[in-house]
Amino acid sequence: MNKRTYQLGLVKIPVSDIAISAQFYEKDLGFEQEFIAPEYGWAQFKTGEISLALYKPGMGGGERQLGGSVDFHLVLDGEEFDELSKTMLETKRLSEDMVHKGADGSTFIEILDPDENVLKVFRRR
Repeated sequence: MNKRTYQLGLVKIPVSDIAISAQFYEKDLGFEQEFIAPEYGWAQFKTGEISLALYKPGMGGGERQLGGSVDFHLVLDGEEFDELSKTMLETKRLSEDMVHKGADGSTFIEILDPDENVLKVFRRR
């Protein structure tokens, strides 16, 4: 069989309320909205090369449980990371209310969305 080259096209996060979560991802995290369709339990955002979708479980997007790690990491450049970290600390949206320092020298935050899904955001070195 020939090897294929895949690219990641979409990551999804389950949420309980499309409107509330879409507002958080757009206003608080700064994602650019592509479209929102609450009647289908779906909202989609641009995140660079890969789209990020919010979906309401049971409405066609999947059945994953709310909360916990979203199983992917995001990266921001220094100034944007610092600004987001400060805002999330002030609004009490960070896991353990802190900026983490990894053993490998990395710096990251763990953001809790309205459904307590945990988004890990790293500071680009």
